[in-house]
Amino acid sequence: MYRQKFLKRGIISTGLLVSIFFWNAGTLRAHTMEAPLLPMNVEFRYVPQYLDESIADDPRYARVQALLDEDGCDVILLDKTTNREAFYSSSKRRVDALAANGSDAYITPIEYTASSPKDASPSFLIRFRDRFGNEISWKFVVGQIVAHASPEVISRTDNAGIIFLYAPRRAPSADGTSVTIAGRKYLPKSTQSADTLAAFYAIDMTLGQIMPGTQFWAVERSPADISKTATWNVAGDGGRLRTLTVKEVSATEASIEQFDVNDPDGPHVILNLVRVNGVYELRSLSFESHFNTLRIFFGPQLPLPAHQTDDKRIVTFTVAENELSNIASGKLQVRRAVDAEHVYWQFETPGFARGITLETGVNLISGDQVQANGTNEDGSNLLR
Repeated sequence: MYRQKFLKRGIISTGLLVSIFFWNAGTLRAHTMEAPLLPMNVEFRYVPQYLDESIADDPRYARVQALLDEDGCDVILLDKTTNREAFYSSSKRRVDALAANGSDAYITPIEYTASSPKDASPSFLIRFRDRFGNEISWKFVVGQIVAHASPEVISRTDNAGIIFLYAPRRAPSADGTSVTIAGRKYLPKSTQSADTLAAFYAIDMTLGQIMPGTQFWAVERSPADISKTATWNVAGDGGRLRTLTVKEVSATEASIEQFDVNDPDGPHVILNLVRVNGVYELRSLSFESHFNTLRIFFGPQLPLPAHQTDDKRIVTFTVAENELSNIASGKLQVRRAVDAEHVYWQFETPGFARGITLETGVNLISGDQVQANGTNEDGSNLLR
């Protein structure tokens, strides 16, 4: 009788221990999570002063832009022959960060002077050589600055993706503005719309950009479970290094901070996740720089790349900046296969982007596939 009771108690105890073991294992699995890698590449930058001029008749360039801050002047040229932007800077750190992110970026000396005479309009003079050796001289004379009744966003789309220029204070160019490329001088041409000024100057502006293309990431370090301060370290093509750290976590939500080691001047990025059917999905993104915030909302939530997953989904998105609640919106076609996710952006607003499809994505690869030069071990380019 005693033996039977002992065995019965032993069976109960063993069962209880097994239950506790599997409950703990289930809890651990429920709170583990694959690296929350974004299937998109979004840039967000604050610019204290910004110059922009369209170039209609040059055989190569369609637009020139200057980004002015306390470190000097950077210049962007839109190449109409390739429909890609070329970024010029004297800062090696900035060029390396952009090149690692897939941009065409070049180190070059840039001469930059600014003048603000009492009885005349302020002006800027920028001189440098492009990667082909052509001398470029840009004189920009600022017209009257007008603070808009409400800040506005100027949207553009090209091979560099869709770009949002948030310009709370702008001014058109004044007489004397011109761009000289390889000895040929170009004057800004007038336009009918204030939103499509041929040349303008802006103060306290931000540039938000959704860039096309697939990123490749290898997870070098993962946390054992999801808790506050849990961290992932990932390495990408071009030598990029990214850290993702849990800032807040609960049974149903998580907030994760994203930091790019190669770009210390980059924005503060937060991923807001929701737990759905045992996995975390992306509810919203925020990018903050100099008290400006760009947000992207998803509904339903956007799934993230995962191993051993193959599915399709339709998700809506809305882009907002500061007090402007809808500067872009549309639908995403999300396609996940094993270790890869591709997202096809279809814009409904702004109107000019309607009908345009932008493809972004991410591939999860093994750590030994990623090298500093962005190639596989066999020498093939990961980006192709």
